[in-house]
Amino acid sequence: MSATERRSSGRPALAVVLNSLVEAVVLTDADGVVTYANTVAVERLGAGKYIGVPFAEQAARHEALAADEGPLARDQHPVSRALAGRAPILNARLIIRPAGLRPSTYRVNTVLIKDGDRIAGTSSVFHDIATALALETDLADHAARLEAIVNLVSDAVYLVDGEGRLIFRNEVGDRLLGLPPGASLSERVRRLALRDPDGDPIGAEDYPATRALSGETVSEETYQLQAARGTLRHVVVNAHPLRRPDGAIYAALVTMNDVTDEVHAREELEAARAAAEEASHLKDQFIAALSHELRTPLQPILGWTEVLRRHGSLDATTSQALEVIRRNIRQQVRLVDDLLDLSRIVHGKLALRFEIFDLNEQVRAAAEPYEEIAALKRVRLTLAMPEEPVPMWGDGARIQQIASNLISNAMKFTPPGGQIAVQLVVSETEALLEVEDTGEGIAPDELGVIFEAFRQGSAARRRGGLGIGLDLVKRLVELHGGTVDVSSEGHGYGSRFSVRLPRRLPRTPVAAETTPAGRRLEHHDIVLIEDNADTREVMKFILETEGAHVQTAESGEDGFALARRARPDIILCDIGLPDIDGLEVARRVRAEPDLDGVKLIALTGYGQPEDVRTALEAGFEAHLTKPINLDQLLALLAEA
Repeated sequence: MSATERRSSGRPALAVVLNSLVEAVVLTDADGVVTYANTVAVERLGAGKYIGVPFAEQAARHEALAADEGPLARDQHPVSRALAGRAPILNARLIIRPAGLRPSTYRVNTVLIKDGDRIAGTSSVFHDIATALALETDLADHAARLEAIVNLVSDAVYLVDGEGRLIFRNEVGDRLLGLPPGASLSERVRRLALRDPDGDPIGAEDYPATRALSGETVSEETYQLQAARGTLRHVVVNAHPLRRPDGAIYAALVTMNDVTDEVHAREELEAARAAAEEASHLKDQFIAALSHELRTPLQPILGWTEVLRRHGSLDATTSQALEVIRRNIRQQVRLVDDLLDLSRIVHGKLALRFEIFDLNEQVRAAAEPYEEIAALKRVRLTLAMPEEPVPMWGDGARIQQIASNLISNAMKFTPPGGQIAVQLVVSETEALLEVEDTGEGIAPDELGVIFEAFRQGSAARRRGGLGIGLDLVKRLVELHGGTVDVSSEGHGYGSRFSVRLPRRLPRTPVAAETTPAGRRLEHHDIVLIEDNADTREVMKFILETEGAHVQTAESGEDGFALARRARPDIILCDIGLPDIDGLEVARRVRAEPDLDGVKLIALTGYGQPEDVRTALEAGFEAHLTKPINLDQLLALLAEA
């Protein structure tokens, strides 16, 4: 059988094979004339009408276009090119839009059919890639949208492949690393020069990307980053492994949130807070020292004044002079106390001692010191009080301080011949304390600031003072759950201060403390440790006058040595001593077996709550602030 006969006999079988393909196949002869088109080629390319016609006519009839949808020259048709170049044309791209059929884009592979050395024709396979191209376009659009979104986020975003190559980063990531736009993506993870929060370098195995590539998820970890131009940034890092459907990790997604500004702001805030605390501490130290320095010289003055008032026959002039000295010392002490109390309240350090007390008694006690002052000033001071006791739940001493400050304020601004009326009205739920005067009054525009610290009306500025008494009244009243108001018709019409306090009693009655009556100090051995000679002398005189046996020392070391020798019943000790302080003396006394049971009392110019607590912790049983109230001291010593 000849070759021609063999080819003819094989064509029916070839046609069956070609028609079974899902791709279009067109055969031509050596002149490019179509000799065969399979079923797909006929249906999709309209190739049936080209049987017996040069296939390049597709281009002439504009049914075959270039990939850019432009005209295709006959000689650029893949069949023409293959025949002209005597070589196959692979992966040519054409747009085929046959009349009456759906246009599409095809990838064309045209090979030569040879008969020995002779070119017998061509075979072209058309692969429809329109769907793939659409998918590719969609993927590109999706990637562009995703990249745009990622570039909008405030975090730096990095994608690191399995070999540690940085294959993607967003614009924030570029800026953080100092990479120019469009820089090569071959940057390694080493560009992420991370340090731990303390600034120490970390090994490559501890990098978040490395850990994520090992399957670990890194969440909200803080690092330092050596960033663009050598700057140090603080970053919060997250890293997640990216897995294929089979679970294999192929990359790591790393995000970094630059929190440098927040860290610096927090550090500045912390520094400011520390500075404020230091300033507050220094101020407290200053106030404590000021209190000590103001109180200490008052002690001998008040002490000798009390000695003279209690002993000896004095003429009227001397008695009056002593009373003026005593009254002004007490006023000075009250001023120091008000200043310290205001500081404690502002800093939230004032502790109220709540108990049941008689409001009548506290108001009368507040008014009593001003009766003599009123008489000397020719001011009429009247009290209108309930006949029965008025039980209240609160800090009785602070309520007395409120009333005292209001009466003192009225006394300051009431001229001779004026009147001050103190009235207490109570109901089941409330107590109303009013202090009304016929003094200088308050201008309407000054009523709003009268209770502010260091703010004074024009009349107050003329009279002097620190302007803290009324602010302290308001704060103490509010600490008791009450309110305070002021009213005045203006200058020359006096003023009325009204304090309203809720009447609350605890569910369980609290027994009122009683103070034992004072008695003389016979048979008491006392060691007095005090470095101020004047205070030491007057205290020794007063205690000996009350019958005590007193030995003194002017330093902590000498005082402790004296106490070990004398074994007294009571030790009165100053805190601010020149060698070891009173706190150390107390600790040594409490550690000395031979002094077990001795009563240890602190006498000091340091009177803030922290000072009292520190003294009690050191071993003192009581803490008295200078200038000492003599009756209080004698009552305390009598208990020993």
